Amino acid sequence: MYRWKHILIIILLPFLAEAQVFSSKGRFSVAFDRGCNPMTVNITEQDTFGVVTRQYYYFEGAGITNNQTFTYQDAGVYQIVQVVGVDGIDDKTDTLFVEALEPFKPQVQIQKCNGLQVAVTSQDTYYDSIRVYFSMTDSATLLTGETAEFTYLTGQSEVVSLKGFFDNADEVCSTYFEEIVPISTLQTPTIVEASIKEACKDLFSLYLELDAVDTLINYRINLIQGVSTKIFDGFIKQTSIILSDISFAREDYCLNIEAYDPCNGTSAFSTDFCAESSDLSLSPFESLYSTYGSSGIYINLDSVTSGTFNIYRKLDGEDFQLRSEQFESFTDPIGSKGRKYFYKIDYVDSCGQLLYAAETNPPLVEAFEEGTNQYQVVFISPVNSLLDIPENAYQSGNDFSQTENPITSSEFSIQLDAKDGSPRQFITASSTYANGTVLNSNAVTVRYELVIYVPTAFTPNGDGLNDTLVLFGLPTEVATTNIYTRWGQLIYTSDQPTTGWDGTINGSIAAEGTYLYEIIFETADGDKRMQKGTFALIKK
Repeated sequence: MYRWKHILIIILLPFLAEAQVFSSKGRFSVAFDRGCNPMTVNITEQDTFGVVTRQYYYFEGAGITNNQTFTYQDAGVYQIVQVVGVDGIDDKTDTLFVEALEPFKPQVQIQKCNGLQVAVTSQDTYYDSIRVYFSMTDSATLLTGETAEFTYLTGQSEVVSLKGFFDNADEVCSTYFEEIVPISTLQTPTIVEASIKEACKDLFSLYLELDAVDTLINYRINLIQGVSTKIFDGFIKQTSIILSDISFAREDYCLNIEAYDPCNGTSAFSTDFCAESSDLSLSPFESLYSTYGSSGIYINLDSVTSGTFNIYRKLDGEDFQLRSEQFESFTDPIGSKGRKYFYKIDYVDSCGQLLYAAETNPPLVEAFEEGTNQYQVVFISPVNSLLDIPENAYQSGNDFSQTENPITSSEFSIQLDAKDGSPRQFITASSTYANGTVLNSNAVTVRYELVIYVPTAFTPNGDGLNDTLVLFGLPTEVATTNIYTRWGQLIYTSDQPTTGWDGTINGSIAAEGTYLYEIIFETADGDKRMQKGTFALIKK
């Protein structure tokens, strides 16, 4: 059976189908002047001229024809021109405009009801009317906003057919099909998870996760805070839902889902889902961190669908300066990886209001020289949203060799090693978190002072003990040794540093006393270095 609500039952369709649309002078007519393409018109001659010729142009530029039937393949407005072969009349032409329109699926809302009932509401504004076929023998004609209801006998899959109509153009538009499975009892989804967040200042959004939905059931979502308020009324296409700009007080709340039966005006309700309002923050900084990288400092931000991040940056001891506007994680270019950078980030919501602010910095180090090849290191812990305490370590060395040690305090001393004779070394730090995230610090450049060991004295007396002045600790074999008297006279030079000086001048042992040395040598990375000092030549 079926039932209509607020509609006119059309029982004159057979007679309307015989109605005609007349030309401007009434000499010919067609059954309809609007329909879906391909649209075929059949001309009925209405004049009283008797046996005369009647010819037709069916569109501009077309050839004339005696044929009284024509099919328009393309959508458009067309003028039919009739020319009659009658003498003694001034105007031998008559015209009629027809319109062929694109066929579209009629817009309807199909709803399931209890008791295997189905309700179909026309939402269509394209056609003059639509026809709903519930079965081979049951149908209803609807105008926009009208509803028809039908009760099926079983819960098996059924097909509802839809067709649109223009004026009196019967059966000229395409038929479209919707599959539906009627149900005996409307079921409500279970709320798996729900949270209300402040998306804009004092504007709240509901994030809802359901176990299942039926896309043909009218659901209502009710927010309960003392009284029940309907915050959604419609159809749900997926189990994850976001409702924006809901009316919400900053207090604990409950939610339920209502499955509404429009055929009978009844509802079924889900179990209430209740939650505290303690965490209304939709903070975009839950994964905030920063780390030095090869091309700058990487800032990790949460993904947001609206709003912007205003990025401020400063060097240690300076004021924050606006750097850029960002919408997601990014890398901030920097001039030097040795400098210490700090960031402040403002999240401005889509309403233009400052909603959240946060600060971040990577792990940072700075170094102060305490003595020859000894430095005091100050470690600054990273600031971010990562929850666990990281394992911090520092690294020292050069591009060829690194030493890593754990950091146990914010200040500590380190002694540089020779590291393959390279004077240019780096001190860095890293922070490693339980989830595997590793944050890297700036790189402080320090200089390793290479010290060549030269004996303070030697005894070139031929006893086999300490007879030669030998150098120790040269980083490479590229070196020149010069020896001078205390008055500055050069008495020895050699570019073979491993040989050493045997204490002779022109084959004779030099006089006992104090001498000056000068060593010009090359480091492992090609730097030229010089070391000067004194030693004693002793005869005994």
